[in-house]
Amino acid sequence: MEIISPEGLRQDGRTPTCLRTISCRLGLYDRPNGSAYLEMGNTKVLAAVYGPREVRSISKQQLDECVIQCQMSRIAACQGERVRRPRDQRTRAMSLQISGIFQGAIRKSKYPGSQIDIYVQVLEADGGVMSACVNASTLALIHAGVELVDYVVSCTASMHKQTPVLDVTHQETVTGCELTISFLPNKEQIISMDTSHPLHQDQFEPVMDLAIVGCHQVYDNMHQEVEAYLQDKHAIMSHR
Repeated sequence: MEIISPEGLRQDGRTPTCLRTISCRLGLYDRPNGSAYLEMGNTKVLAAVYGPREVRSISKQQLDECVIQCQMSRIAACQGERVRRPRDQRTRAMSLQISGIFQGAIRKSKYPGSQIDIYVQVLEADGGVMSACVNASTLALIHAGVELVDYVVSCTASMHKQTPVLDVTHQETVTGCELTISFLPNKEQIISMDTSHPLHQDQFEPVMDLAIVGCHQVYDNMHQEVEAYLQDKHAIMSHR
């Protein structure tokens, strides 16, 4: 299958450097302290945050900092084919990775001796699943009022022949590498980087640079939604 047509377009009509349409919402549920829904193309993710709250296990309690835990799951047919278990070795590994990302992004010293739990559910998977989970978690944490050092935004990129490709779909990763970057856009810092397959040294830098460009675009979309949510909430409060 040809990823990029002779006209320079991908299967979904995008150019190689074009991001998929992003749609997100904050505050879907009342029970969690924070919640968010995010779509990146056909990849759809729900995130919920509970806490800061009392640490359940005394052995995990850190008196000077906050314990961050993440649990990721997926619905049975999120990738077109039914999966046997909502949580397996891969989702557990991604849960630990998301937890590690936010270990460096949440101001843990603000919540000493407490625990923050992040729950992420993948409703539909079409590439960039890790990125969508990180982005949805960020929005849910913001909705919960958890203090972050910066937005944590994530995006993927790949290389098709000699052409860097942004925000790849599942079909586009079958024959190539998927580089996933989690990024602090205002601090211009990479806090996590992961590749699904080896990437040649000569190709790494242009793919990484394109992923960072994508992260800035994701940030613009997310920040716009957060501002719109806050404005709506302020308008509601001012009318009471």
